[in-house]
Amino acid sequence: MIGLYIGLGVLGLLILIVFVKTIQFKPVLYPEMKKKYSIDEKRVIENLSEKIKIPTISNLDSKKIDHHAFTAFKEHLKTHYPLINEQSTYQEIGTGVMFHIKGLSNEEPTVLMAHFDVVPVDGKWTFEPFSGDVDESYVYGRGTLDTKHSLNAIMEAVEYSLSQGKIFKNDLYICFSGEEEIYGDTQKQMVEYFKANEINPYMVLDEGGAIVSNMFPGVSKKVAVVGIAEKGFMNLKLTAFSKGGHASTPPKDTALTVLSKAVLRLNRTKQFKLKLTEPVRTLFDTLAPYSKSFPIRMIFANLWLFTPVVKLIAKLSGGEILSMFKTTQAFTVSQASDAINVLPTSASVGINYRLRPHETSDQVVKKIKKIIKNDDIKIEVIKVSEATSTSVVDEVFGVVRQAIKKTWPEVIVTPYLIVATSDSRHYHEICDRVYKFSPMDVSKDDLKLIHGEDEKISIDNVIHGVYFYLSLIEKL
Repeated sequence: MIGLYIGLGVLGLLILIVFVKTIQFKPVLYPEMKKKYSIDEKRVIENLSEKIKIPTISNLDSKKIDHHAFTAFKEHLKTHYPLINEQSTYQEIGTGVMFHIKGLSNEEPTVLMAHFDVVPVDGKWTFEPFSGDVDESYVYGRGTLDTKHSLNAIMEAVEYSLSQGKIFKNDLYICFSGEEEIYGDTQKQMVEYFKANEINPYMVLDEGGAIVSNMFPGVSKKVAVVGIAEKGFMNLKLTAFSKGGHASTPPKDTALTVLSKAVLRLNRTKQFKLKLTEPVRTLFDTLAPYSKSFPIRMIFANLWLFTPVVKLIAKLSGGEILSMFKTTQAFTVSQASDAINVLPTSASVGINYRLRPHETSDQVVKKIKKIIKNDDIKIEVIKVSEATSTSVVDEVFGVVRQAIKKTWPEVIVTPYLIVATSDSRHYHEICDRVYKFSPMDVSKDDLKLIHGEDEKISIDNVIHGVYFYLSLIEKL
């Protein structure tokens, strides 16, 4: 009987702890800030339009690149921003450009990043992809969302600040790449430049998250997600071999059937476990208090107890929520025989892995070998970039948060894990504060336009992007 009372007491204490922690789990409130600048909005829009008109399409096959377009884009940066060019040191590294504006000190330099290459145009567009057309609501064309908008906003904000006599407290580097879409090495070369010159950026800001809706259960407000880490990627190729011959006398197994068995094993595996990493935990800690659902607040206020429930929610939700918890695998390309009546001598499949933090490419390859259980299948790593470290969330992150709140006062700002890949992954090696945020308020339909048909950006986002960088620059 005494044991029963003790058990009931422990259960009651556990329930009390959960209830108290849920009640105390409240959002951190930041004052709304809004400040307007007397920028020339017409100029901002026209300059973005001019950038869109230049078809800077990158391609893995250099013979398919219009190099004149890339030269024209760099010339645009030289002619349209006279103050930046007068007051900075300009150099070209790889496919990109770097502007260095000296501040009063070089001890805590800032790097602002973007890329000016775009993906090819596919599908049926309702307007000319490189028209740069403008109406009362939108600027139209490939690259408006990804990421000539950010690039334009950076240049316009810095040019405006210099026109107002701005003197930077610390050095400012503006670094743009022309091969981000093809995983090029330009920004890696820029990192090597910083290392060679013993320059340690204090903060780096690149594309990444944005302002989105319906980010979290029960949270009705829009959320500005700022990446503090990003998943890695690994492109891998599996190849099986067999004797060729005529399809009229097939063996029991061919290279294709052997490979298919391996693919099925990988597709059914449960070896890629869900893990609540620091960036994802920080995201939940920030957003859950805003949820109108008491059960949701209770679960996320007590992750020490309910982490298995959260993982189950992620599995049921799928999509981006699930991908934040685990290494994902996507079977993307395959190849076997060139003719339908000829047995293949080899069959291959390409797999794209997105590596969660704390799971390396070597660990994933070992899992693959264990899962497929066939040493005759060749495993070839084509390209790999490990998951990044997690950036510090401190007063410097607070500067980014304040700039967002000044521009969009109603949004919630939260750290976030980027499930895609950006150029800024290279900078984690030399900087503890690498943040990833694209200053725009986008819907799910807008996000579908990135790399898709009929890409366009709202005039409101074009202008507010400049406001964001101006608010950020105030602190630099």
